[in-house]
Amino acid sequence: MATTPATSRLKVAVIGAGPIGLCTAAALRQQGHIVTVFERRQDPEPRGHALVIQPAATRALQYLRGAHSALERVSVQAGPLRLWSYTGDKPFAVAAAAQQPCRSDKRFQTDRPSVQSVFHGLAVSSGVQLLFGRAVVNVEDLADSASLSTADGMTHNADLVIAADGIKSATRKMLFPARDVDPIPLRESIFLTKSRVADLAGDRQLAAWLEPGTKHGVLGPGRFILSRHMHGGYLGVQFIDVDHADPGPVDANWNTPADVDALRARFSDFGPVTRAYLKYVRHAEKWQMAMGPCLTTWRSKNGRVVLAGDAAHAMLPHGAQGLSQGIEDGISLAQMLRLVGGTGSDMSARVPAVTKAWVELRKPRCDVFMRQSTENARLWSLPDGLEQKARDEKMSSLGRQPPPDLDSVEMDMTAARHSPEFLKWVRDYDVVREESGKTPWHKHSSFPGQYRRKEQYLLLSPESVSSHSHVALLTDLRADAVPNNPIRDIAIAIVAFISSILGLWE
Repeated sequence: MATTPATSRLKVAVIGAGPIGLCTAAALRQQGHIVTVFERRQDPEPRGHALVIQPAATRALQYLRGAHSALERVSVQAGPLRLWSYTGDKPFAVAAAAQQPCRSDKRFQTDRPSVQSVFHGLAVSSGVQLLFGRAVVNVEDLADSASLSTADGMTHNADLVIAADGIKSATRKMLFPARDVDPIPLRESIFLTKSRVADLAGDRQLAAWLEPGTKHGVLGPGRFILSRHMHGGYLGVQFIDVDHADPGPVDANWNTPADVDALRARFSDFGPVTRAYLKYVRHAEKWQMAMGPCLTTWRSKNGRVVLAGDAAHAMLPHGAQGLSQGIEDGISLAQMLRLVGGTGSDMSARVPAVTKAWVELRKPRCDVFMRQSTENARLWSLPDGLEQKARDEKMSSLGRQPPPDLDSVEMDMTAARHSPEFLKWVRDYDVVREESGKTPWHKHSSFPGQYRRKEQYLLLSPESVSSHSHVALLTDLRADAVPNNPIRDIAIAIVAFISSILGLWE
């Protein structure tokens, strides 16, 4: 989608050359700004696994030239999710396919290395300056500018600094030195594996998982599995152990080599398809789960330094929204700056007002997804019993029903999670259209707000996750706390849950 470049250029520094840092940098450079990216590593780190770019983020990427065509080349087709019991030999539920494929619900089923490569290519072709091996050790937020310093003695001045340096953001600590803003590790770990489809094709037990255009979820007590084809001829399988072990220290390596024999033993009570696949696994990586800390704001006092992506709102992968929300961050900030207008120092003087409006726009939406990401893991890993049976029965019945009609309702972020109004807010939200009505100097925007929202939003606090468990998170984060009724709670959550997993996964 064509956009008009800014009439004057800002100097912008981006900290972090991960997918969100590169996406943000490319979007800003395409608007005509001078953009420099600082990355502590020596080169882009092409690590990671399957993920999805959700419809709202896909819509936002229309404003990043070249993104759609590049992502198409590294994405796969994946139909409705097929759900299995860990003891079953066939799916017990299949999520209903959309009746109107032409609806604006396009998503990219891809993987992190491919996304990293796409955004790196767009940044380079757009003219972004990339500085690898430059660790930022200090950031200063001045009244009329910002500056940063690197470990090798370089000083860089900018009108705006955007820190997209991940869940372990060093910039976050610099902005809030008096607070504990470290990530909060959980007991859950995810084990990432992939195998070439060609190596698995001769095994009849794996035929269902290998069927083109399918994705699968296997639900068991305390554990579950997600399986999906990946770009390049791979089958990607994630083994999620919700209550794996006491959380380890937060260090520089989130992904560490896993003990494959121990992984096989941990899932030995799962069915023949799972056990057959595990015979082919020669390498796995352990990814310890963690949540981002509670932040009351994402910006510095003077508004010239902001956090974006996981540095601002790291969430669990079970809502399949982490990458997508980071993309919405970067595209919306670039578009807000495009609307500033003015020249030279006049344009720079408006940056704090832009970042204030941007945080007010983005933070409430991300807070909702942070909470939602903690709920899904518990629902997938219920112990055998009444709740589990109610879940499976509801999923099975919903799979035989058409998806909810979202075209006839108004999106509403405060509506119940199972409602069409809320699901429409998740899928059909247009962050660029929304920000056009939030920019402070556009008082008569032609774009009204898209949805109703409350004045107060639930925030995650370190205290609410002190036990490092999803059960504690779920208890503390329920926005509509009512007397416990497990069967009712499961039934209410199922519709939204099915909708959230149609685009699996992070």
